[in-house]
Amino acid sequence: MSDMAVGLLEVDSGDAPSFTITVNPYDNTTAMTAQITSPAGTVTPFTMTGSGGGQTWTGNGPILTELGEYTAKFTVTGTGAGVHYYTVIVATPPPLTSDLRRLRLLIADTNPANRIFRVDELADFLDLEGGNVKLAAAQALGVIATSEVLISKVIRTQDLSTDGAKVAAELRARAADLRQQAGEGDGDDSVGFDIVDMVHPWNRRGSERAEFEEI
Repeated sequence: MSDMAVGLLEVDSGDAPSFTITVNPYDNTTAMTAQITSPAGTVTPFTMTGSGGGQTWTGNGPILTELGEYTAKFTVTGTGAGVHYYTVIVATPPPLTSDLRRLRLLIADTNPANRIFRVDELADFLDLEGGNVKLAAAQALGVIATSEVLISKVIRTQDLSTDGAKVAAELRARAADLRQQAGEGDGDDSVGFDIVDMVHPWNRRGSERAEFEEI
């Protein structure tokens, strides 16, 4: 059994880290257990779910509140046996203002167990756009649309299989719509939440997720 360092993950205090581990070689005997150790030494097990015949394993760790460095350990048995590690850094997020909450809402990044962006990253989008929430949301959607990693994360968050290129096109269309709204001078970003009509293909729950709605 061999040890392998997988990577580094940064999350805000109060969020749950999301992991994906690829095992090679693999077959139907491959299995995985997972645990995360806090800075104080507390060990918490969590579940990883296999797909692709045992090749890819995904799961969410517990919600982390203690600041500092955690170590996530993934033990593989059967074919591909080994131990994989993630270092998880938990930091204090910037204050969660109303604008940051609205920004999360506009980009459908509202699941605390599967954050697409950290709070400090959202704050950066707002700073880049002079505090305009809709323009900041358009920037965030544009970043997701140009990042295969983030698109994959969005899709994996909802346990769906869909066309990444189509998702990217829909994200860019939504970003353009937000820029148009901001350019029309609709005033206070805190009002006019017409996003109730926008249902992302990855933002479906339960049996409803089979029914995709177009943006």
